[in-house]
Amino acid sequence: MRDEDILAFVERNDEPGTEGNKNKKEEHVLLKEGSEDPHREEQEDFEDYELDREINVPPMNNGMQNAFGIITTGIDPLEITEAGARITGYITTTRRRDIRLGTYVIVPYGDEDLFARIWKLQYLQEYVVDDATEIHSRRMLRFNHTDEVDYKFLAYLDPICILYEQSTSKGSILARRMGDRIPRPNTPIMPVTEKMKIQTGLNIPEEGIFLGHLSVGGELVKTHAVPPTVPYYLRNDYAMGDPLIFRHMLVCGSTGTGKTFLTKNILRQFMCEDNRYNLRGSQERKNPCLVVMDPQDEYSQLFENNPDLTSDNDFTFRAEKVNFGACKNTRTFVAKIDGEVYKGRSRAEQIEFTIPFEMVRNNSWLIAPVGMTELQYVGVDLLLDDFFKRSGQHTYSGFMNFIDDDDARDHYVESGKIHESSYDGIVRRVKNRALARVFDQPAKSITEILGQIFRSGQVSVFPTEYITSSCIRDLITLTLMSMIVDNKLSTSGEAAVKGTPIILGLDEAHRYLAKAGGEHSRRLISKFADAARQGRKEGLGLFLITQDPQDIDETVFKQINTRIILNLSNDAAISTMKVKKEFEKRIPYLKKGQMIIQSPDNSDMVEIVGLSKCVVKHV
Repeated sequence: MRDEDILAFVERNDEPGTEGNKNKKEEHVLLKEGSEDPHREEQEDFEDYELDREINVPPMNNGMQNAFGIITTGIDPLEITEAGARITGYITTTRRRDIRLGTYVIVPYGDEDLFARIWKLQYLQEYVVDDATEIHSRRMLRFNHTDEVDYKFLAYLDPICILYEQSTSKGSILARRMGDRIPRPNTPIMPVTEKMKIQTGLNIPEEGIFLGHLSVGGELVKTHAVPPTVPYYLRNDYAMGDPLIFRHMLVCGSTGTGKTFLTKNILRQFMCEDNRYNLRGSQERKNPCLVVMDPQDEYSQLFENNPDLTSDNDFTFRAEKVNFGACKNTRTFVAKIDGEVYKGRSRAEQIEFTIPFEMVRNNSWLIAPVGMTELQYVGVDLLLDDFFKRSGQHTYSGFMNFIDDDDARDHYVESGKIHESSYDGIVRRVKNRALARVFDQPAKSITEILGQIFRSGQVSVFPTEYITSSCIRDLITLTLMSMIVDNKLSTSGEAAVKGTPIILGLDEAHRYLAKAGGEHSRRLISKFADAARQGRKEGLGLFLITQDPQDIDETVFKQINTRIILNLSNDAAISTMKVKKEFEKRIPYLKKGQMIIQSPDNSDMVEIVGLSKCVVKHV
């Protein structure tokens, strides 16, 4: 018989008012009136079974009523090895909606607990039924009824660690070790309701720099504590080495994912009176100076309170040690540019400065744009060295007059010091109207106000949005970066820089720390790679923000210990982060404020959700 004929028969007999349905109803009426049932004798030996009746289960009063299910050996054997584990749990019908991939659970041993994460979910049939048929699928689509008791719901556990009580001189503390015990069959699988067990199980510090709240699939992990959320902190003390800010941080995410909002909340945590750092060769502990390169004129709002914060926010922030409120010790430093005026949103004190050409003496790449050959760089260094040996003022216009002089050109070319084509190429590239607008303007030299910029406990913001020329914006950013690095790495650096812990917030970091594509990039990257390596010794922490992490040079990228990953849609950017496969798949689906934390010296890799409100003003 054809499938079409079978389906037609089923549909006809299932329809109300059909002959088949009518006969069934008549038979049912006769039975109710007491007529003889030809099969009655056979049915008397069996109890009636109602498909929809409820199963009455006595309530549990042994503390296991919240269990997700039990460890089972009915599907796979229990197994734990040095290379991995195979632990399967059966999830009861009442708790199946509460289970997600990544859910954290506890499996008690009695004296210890297995702390695990669910990495796989699976449905299996309770009874052998072929549900891959046309008839079955049509019936299910019509009635849309699936009974959970007809299926086994299995969760596969990935052991993270064993939690146990460790005796110390100060008493008993909760500690963790690798998973070296196998749970017994039928042991309950419990939700983790104690904040301390979650933090210990994931190796999250109990205090430090607040980054957000632990989550799974975008849903906050809740406990029985008040408040119920689990805060995620970045280690910020010297108990296990230097604070992790001096091992550098990176925030990356596509445009519109909330990088600036998140960055403000994180940077504000560093700027409190109690947060102090050591410096090499000094017994004094100092507050850090936060220096922010601000291409969108947003970070000066650290100076202002967020008017939208409520008393509930106040209670939660204080309970979880979240710093909030204005940083009143904030200053805005504005570069004096010919033809440009800053009309930004900063309400903080504004101080104008100019960049003296004298700074180019040891940083020739400040005036040498990308694209110069190595021979041209050698020629620029030679010209600058001879120019600065001359007496008098050393200005950009003076240098232009020096290299424009025909006698000077003949001298360098005829002596063989610089090739003719190289000399002409140098003049064309260095003779830039944009450079004339930025060097030696009527304002205080930036080298004269170092003490005002690099002050302990101060936020120093450098806005560049008002500058139309990208060349000038880059020059200002590179000048400040060079000033910090040169003075930090030099044994005779300026005391204001050398003697102050500095956190450098660099937005659009990929523009300045891109992979070396020429001599210009090579010199810059080499300098900052050295700074990144020695940052923890010299009290310099890099806080990089970018939407293109794949463009940052590998020598700098390797030095970044803490990586905060928001939503990324670029495959190259995602693969650059080199996160675990189970987390990598989530990155394109992260919602705004949702992030993955990769910080091996701080905790296991986890997902967290940032604050829903900014701790300072954010417009």
